[in-house]
Amino acid sequence: MPMTPPVKINLASFDYYILKLSPDATAEQIYDKLVHLRKLDAFGRYLVIEFDGKISPEKQTEIIRLIKVNAEKLMFELKFILANEFALMKNIADIPVVELSLNLKSTPVSNPVLRIEEPIRSGIKIENDGDIVILNLVSHNAEIISGGNIHVYGDARGRLVAGRYGDKSARIFVQKFNPELISIAGIYKALDEKLPEHLLNKPAQVFLDDKDRLNVVAL
Repeated sequence: MPMTPPVKINLASFDYYILKLSPDATAEQIYDKLVHLRKLDAFGRYLVIEFDGKISPEKQTEIIRLIKVNAEKLMFELKFILANEFALMKNIADIPVVELSLNLKSTPVSNPVLRIEEPIRSGIKIENDGDIVILNLVSHNAEIISGGNIHVYGDARGRLVAGRYGDKSARIFVQKFNPELISIAGIYKALDEKLPEHLLNKPAQVFLDDKDRLNVVAL
C-alpha cells in the first residue's frame, strides 16, 4: 500500500489525523486506510489530507471527492488539505488548503500486531500496518506485507515484505527459511538460486545494515 501510516496531531482542543497520499494510491487503498483508522480509533473525527507527490489538479479533485464520500460513511469529517509544494491552490473540491504550525505535537498511530494461526496458502496476500506474526507456513506465491516486522514460526516459502513504509529497522524472522523474495523498506532481493545449507530451511533473520544492504543471518 503506497500510503504512510496516519499521524495524529493536536490542534487547539481537537485531534486530527493526517493521511499522506502518494500519486499511485488507489481508491481501494484509500478506503482500506480509512477503515483501518476507524478500527484503531472508534471516536476520532477529523481528517487532514497531505499529498505526497505530484498529482494533476483534476486528479486531486477526484481523490478529495472520493475521500469525502468514504469519510462520511465512516463518520469522519475531512477538515482541510495540508499546503505544500504539491497542493498550492486555495481549495480542492471545496476543501480549504491551509498551512499547519510546525510546533504542533504529532504522534504516529500505533498499529496492532496481526497474529495468524492458519497456513497462508498460495496466492494469498496478508497485509498489516503493524507487525505480522504467523504461527504456520507461508506457501509459495503467498505474500506477507508488513509495516513493521515479520515473524514466521513455520516454513516460509513465499514473498516476505517488511517495513513497507520505509522503516529500515524492520526485520524478518523465520523458523524455516526458504522464501521466494525478501524485502525491507523497499529494498528487494529475489532468492532464485538455492540457498546455502546453513540457511536453507533453518532459523534465520533478515535485516538492513548501515549501508542499506539486505543481510540474512542464521539464528
